[in-house]
Amino acid sequence: MQEEERKSLSFIYYAFSEVFLDKDYYYLNGLCESLSSSDYSKYALEVLENIANKKLQAELDLLEEVSLLERDYRLVDKDQILKSYEYFGFALQEGYEPDHLGIELRFLALICLEEDQTKAYTNQYRFIHNRLGWLSSLESVFEERGFVAMKKVLSLLRNFLRDHKAFLMKELKIEFTE
Repeated sequence: MQEEERKSLSFIYYAFSEVFLDKDYYYLNGLCESLSSSDYSKYALEVLENIANKKLQAELDLLEEVSLLERDYRLVDKDQILKSYEYFGFALQEGYEPDHLGIELRFLALICLEEDQTKAYTNQYRFIHNRLGWLSSLESVFEERGFVAMKKVLSLLRNFLRDHKAFLMKELKIEFTE
């Protein structure tokens, strides 16, 4: 994978992390504009519509009502997550939890920048496979709470993660066993 591709992939996960950590959709807006003529156009256009009609901002203002911590959806070993972050030189900012969705996406953005392609693909696959499987539960919570705009953001993310994971499996020659 070329440097520009690594940076683009990293930016995608960073854009999503900004939404969940800082309630900032500036980068997501740019990402969705660039995805509006891609295979993800349906999802990107829905997110852009919710940005334009201010539904996303309204839901971000209420986001504290929904847990974005992985541990609230499944069993988590925070020490194991912290060791992974430490191994890759990812410094967890004070006040943030290691299993917060925004932090997990920031970490994924970091490991996408790894120059050794095999190592990068392996680490990305492991992280997506082991850490981000709980997003379907979060999407259900958004739906139950009537957070339509946030559900659209998460749908875009989940579809991108699904396709990225499938690409990684193909590259790493991993058989689908789920």
